[in-house]
Amino acid sequence: MSDPTQEVIVTRLRLRSTALFALLALVAVGAQAQYFGKNKVRYQQLDWRIYHSPHFDVYYYTDDEELLRKSVSFAESAYDKLSRIFDYQIQEPTPFIMYETHSAFQQTNIILSGVPEGVGAFATPVKFRMVLPVDSPDPELLALIEHELTHIFQYHILFRGRLAAGLRGQPPQWFMEGMASYMADDETVGDRKFMIDAVVNDNLPSVELRGGGFFAYRFGNALFSYMEERWGKDAVLDFIYEMRNTFGSRVGAAIERTFRMDVEDFDAEFRRWARAKYLPELLATGEPGDFGRPFRLDRGRIGHEMSPTASPSGDLVAALTTDLGDLDVSLFDTTTRRRIRNLTKGLDTDIRGIVVRTNREIGSDLAFSPDGNYLAAFGRREAGRSLLLFDVINGGLAKIVDMEIEQQRSPAFSPDGRYVAFSGNNKGINDIYLLDLETLEVANVTDDELFDNAPTFSPDGEWLTYTAVVGEHNQIFRLRLSDPSERFQITEGQHNSKEPAYSPDGQRLYFTSDRGNGMDNIYSLDLETGRLQQYTNAITGCDRPTVLRRPDGTEQLVYASYWKSRFGLYTTDVEEPLADATTMDVPSEPAAMAQLAGFEPDIEVALDAANDEEYGGFNFFLDNATTYFGVDTNQVFLGRILLSFSDYLGDRRIIADVAAVDTFSDFSVTYLDLRKRRQWGVRLFDQRTFAFTNRDELLVNPNADLERDEIYSITGLEYINIFPFNYNNRLEVSLGAYYRDYNGAFLWRGDDGIPTPVLLPRSDEYPQITATLVSDNTVFNQWGPATGHRVRLSGSYAPNTDESGTLVTTLSLDARQYVPVTRRSNLAFRLFGYDSSGDFPNPIVIGGLDNLRGFATNSIPGFRAFYMNAEYRFPLVDQIAFPGFAFQGIRGVLFFNIGSAWFPEINDFDFFDDEDRLDDPFATYGWGFDVNLFGLPAHWDFSRQTDLDDFSVGNFETNFWIGARF
Repeated sequence: MSDPTQEVIVTRLRLRSTALFALLALVAVGAQAQYFGKNKVRYQQLDWRIYHSPHFDVYYYTDDEELLRKSVSFAESAYDKLSRIFDYQIQEPTPFIMYETHSAFQQTNIILSGVPEGVGAFATPVKFRMVLPVDSPDPELLALIEHELTHIFQYHILFRGRLAAGLRGQPPQWFMEGMASYMADDETVGDRKFMIDAVVNDNLPSVELRGGGFFAYRFGNALFSYMEERWGKDAVLDFIYEMRNTFGSRVGAAIERTFRMDVEDFDAEFRRWARAKYLPELLATGEPGDFGRPFRLDRGRIGHEMSPTASPSGDLVAALTTDLGDLDVSLFDTTTRRRIRNLTKGLDTDIRGIVVRTNREIGSDLAFSPDGNYLAAFGRREAGRSLLLFDVINGGLAKIVDMEIEQQRSPAFSPDGRYVAFSGNNKGINDIYLLDLETLEVANVTDDELFDNAPTFSPDGEWLTYTAVVGEHNQIFRLRLSDPSERFQITEGQHNSKEPAYSPDGQRLYFTSDRGNGMDNIYSLDLETGRLQQYTNAITGCDRPTVLRRPDGTEQLVYASYWKSRFGLYTTDVEEPLADATTMDVPSEPAAMAQLAGFEPDIEVALDAANDEEYGGFNFFLDNATTYFGVDTNQVFLGRILLSFSDYLGDRRIIADVAAVDTFSDFSVTYLDLRKRRQWGVRLFDQRTFAFTNRDELLVNPNADLERDEIYSITGLEYINIFPFNYNNRLEVSLGAYYRDYNGAFLWRGDDGIPTPVLLPRSDEYPQITATLVSDNTVFNQWGPATGHRVRLSGSYAPNTDESGTLVTTLSLDARQYVPVTRRSNLAFRLFGYDSSGDFPNPIVIGGLDNLRGFATNSIPGFRAFYMNAEYRFPLVDQIAFPGFAFQGIRGVLFFNIGSAWFPEINDFDFFDDEDRLDDPFATYGWGFDVNLFGLPAHWDFSRQTDLDDFSVGNFETNFWIGARF
């Protein structure tokens, strides 16, 4: 077996910095299509227009004039309120980019990486844009607009309209998001529990908290409320302006100047205020466990249990759980109250995740079929959501049903099992729909202007009961399925009642309501007598009731609650209500739906056609700027500037990439059009590659100075097309004209030691077409790819324009497969192949990192190459903590690699020699470990060569590198 380090004796192509490639990936589509990755698919072609109101430029595509009028009215009402609170006028109209539904909002190109399911809206300091869907109930929509508009005021007031000031200041999340929540007064009953739980369980952080996730919203809201109550609204504004005037947004300095106290005293005063506010409530109410017995996860595991639903037999409860590292559907035994099975063991690549309601949405995420054999949920797939039917008996996903309706949630089976009721959205209107599981037809049952949600069937199948927003509150309605036009309003008043669930005999309706202490708790209503009973009175609230029918005919309730920073499930007996029953009227006559109270903003806008215009889209501005500078292991200086210019919708982009590597410079300018499903672009670039041309001298004298020369340059103009078939698969096609210049030479030293030229100096001009198929359904978790596959098959052809024939043809394949072994370990396989032929082929150089460990990086060249990797990846230590820092996520890997590269016209390739040992291929095996080193994925690998006969060739070689494993 030959020594690969002796094969290239004149040049060794450099490997660009891993960090540099990571930086390029951040600009998403960038100068060329991304190597792997799932697709950002534009499922709808939107015809955008702009409506100019007094304070907004509203970008819209809806043909629903009333929806546009409502959105403009809400926006102007929000501006009127906030401008008076801030005592500030924004001089230029604010761009308000509105989407009819959340599904359409997730397709926005303003954020190229995609919008997660749980993000409801966002605002950007670049051009002060606020971007949101308008499919929420009217009160929530107004609050959402006020929340995002508060961010626009923040960008103007705090940063004086300068993005650089915001980046330098970096105010804490509680300040930015808490202020927005405080100004919009958008804290719901469900939101309050997070702050209450932190107070009563003595878990309040300091005002100097950085980060914090959703809790930062609630913590910040409470801080601003405390400031107003203690010092008045003027003091709140004083604090905001002091934050603006404080270098680096140092909270402590702003507090000292505003309130004349240091941070420690402010924290103590705020803690006393919060305790005085909530601790008496705890004495008057109780914790969730005071009213029911808790369900338990596996011993030693910590996680959330959410959204319970009881089986028809009463012996099982299904719920969503998180303790195994994913969002799973788990089954609990109702007698032992412990988990007995996980229905979603292993990650599923057919769906992008089970849809779980946000804290502000209502209803259950799961539903049992009447025979108990299936569980229904909604999952995110392509353009929207699909109904998922899980097999309770055998586990796994039994069926997927796609449909045209958007934002589906809260499934419920009919008693005969033929229909599934759910809430869904069509052009901004939320109604209750019925899916016929036999014909797959979908029918709108409620079809009204109210926001309808959380349906359930009566046990006899006669009634469909649901929640609807009336004015500013949730109320319970029911309709007779034989005549859906008649609607009966079951609850009313200045409180919320929601999430109805029937008793097995259909006589009582269990539901969630905040009619007691202002927090959600569980009640029941006798539909004949009007008898009203309460079952829980927890300070953090209880919701999502589901009814267990016990074998002896008795009933039990299962509900969800939040306590000590986790969601949990509890069960209680219905024979033990908290207090004496009261009564309420149960309507016997249908409600006059047209007379129900609607929601009215402070300002109503009448649309004027003169203020409407088409959207042009060619007004470009600087959307993002990124710089990079570093030094690689060969003491090569690297520098890069990435500039991204965009229109207001992010659909058209110009990306400029200017790089310098030592004394060599590259540039690339790309125009991309992302408006339609088929994306296209034009790219002009010039790239130069250097190498060390004094390698022989360096081998003899390691102290010799590095001599870097340009050996290869290419200049090109490309037309790029990207065709995403779906979320996982796409076709990339490019056509270009290129000029390349080889100034260096590869020399091959054979067994006789005589150097043979492989590539002579040459320059040429040529056209080339390239086609690539990419498939990627990989599911990631916190430590990397866990399951699924990634495949990239690419081919290019360039004719020889000077002579008849082919200048160069290149084929490459990169295929990867990930197979879960346990929840935290898996097998990873990779096969890479490369072939370049023609009159003047393109070489490839492999070796090093995680393709052929144990060999120098990029030390094995050829016109053909392959390598295969097999790895077992597993956890070792979750964390090793030291004072001031910690090593986290320490994992192990066992690996085997085999591969080679060669020049077909110079040497024949033989896999084995006469003694059945490896001949031309190189193979290594070994072990290594990974660690999160200050946020960077660091790796130490120990490898040893083998010819598959002798597994002790040489010593173990150590390799340290930073970057993601394949």
